[in-house]
Amino acid sequence: MHQLANKVLSGDVVNGKPILSFRAGMADGVSIYSRRPGEIEFSPIEDEAEGLFIDDRPNLEPGTPEERRYYAILLYSGEENRQKSNEIVLVVPA
Repeated sequence: MHQLANKVLSGDVVNGKPILSFRAGMADGVSIYSRRPGEIEFSPIEDEAEGLFIDDRPNLEPGTPEERRYYAILLYSGEENRQKSNEIVLVVPA
């Protein structure tokens, strides 16, 4: 990971929902990627987010806590710069 991409993404679980925030700096926004239990690869969940993103997807197994992993890629003129941000892990309660 490139040093400049360090600590772009942060997050917390509020009222049972992951809330992600990021520092885009001079970028236009970010693309957000996520991986949930049982998934092998990260999948895009939001393109061109600005400021905050709330992941309101239900847990894959209702009634079970779920660990979700996230990273972001900065966007310049609508295009990803190909450098991943830091990865964060949040546990969504049952």
